[in-house]
Amino acid sequence: MRILLLIILLMHPLFSALLLNENIYERANRIDLMLSFDTPFKGNIKKHIDQSGRINIVLTRTEIQKPFYKSIRKSFVDSVAVTKSGGNSALIKITPNNSRIGVQASKTVDGFGLRLRIYPLKTEASDKPKTEPLPAVLSKFQKREAASKPSTHKEAVKPLNTLKSSDTLPGWRYWSVLAILLLLLLILWLAKRKGLRNLAKGGGWLLPKGAIPANLPEEAVIRFQKPIDTHNRVILIEFAGRQYLMVVGNTNTLLDTFTEGRIEEEDDFTRMFEANKKQLDHFLKENHPDAYEAFKANASKEEHL
Repeated sequence: MRILLLIILLMHPLFSALLLNENIYERANRIDLMLSFDTPFKGNIKKHIDQSGRINIVLTRTEIQKPFYKSIRKSFVDSVAVTKSGGNSALIKITPNNSRIGVQASKTVDGFGLRLRIYPLKTEASDKPKTEPLPAVLSKFQKREAASKPSTHKEAVKPLNTLKSSDTLPGWRYWSVLAILLLLLLILWLAKRKGLRNLAKGGGWLLPKGAIPANLPEEAVIRFQKPIDTHNRVILIEFAGRQYLMVVGNTNTLLDTFTEGRIEEEDDFTRMFEANKKQLDHFLKENHPDAYEAFKANASKEEHL
């Protein structure tokens, strides 16, 4: 029996809402005390006015983290305090400043927030009963009427400890940026695939055979060619009875012209290429260092074959 009672006492705070923070908003004709809870508030709200005119509001099934007190420089309110009352109740003390005040309570739709609106009463108003319950939840009609009317003040009641859906879920900007990135990746993949396909079709050393200048005259004939690196190659062009030895690629440079001793066989072109390798090395070293390094690497590979 004692163990059961202990379990009940330990589980009792689980059914109470914990008061996380208190915020006070001061206006010319009212003061709003905004309370936020860790779980929806399901307790009762009771009001009692003592002999000094102070209003005591009791929130049942409510736990507080620490007491709260604030002095307010208003003509109708002197101070507001929040303390613990009893087992699982919170006591809100509203001390007026030589005037009669009223309090109206309203919960947010999800129950995580509670607003206590303090306002001055007119002098001709009749005295209210000393003890009366406050409306904790707005009626359906009041909710519908409040939703249809535009908000006239900045501090509209909303959950104080919850985020908007736009803050927690990615918006359309996130998806548009993601779509653009995926499109760019697809374009790069297609371009790379096309380049590999062209490389597979070629029978050259490092360049595909298709990478030959397309703006040559119709009478010009490419007799032989030899790649230097991925962007340059040496070609032998025959045009108007003459043969021209050129480096084409990043820059088109004429190396030599042959009018006599024409090269007709590929072996002759290879021997001529080997005989002028030093001159080609010097040219690439002075004008294209990157191509020179690639040429040296490829030449060393051929020597080992």
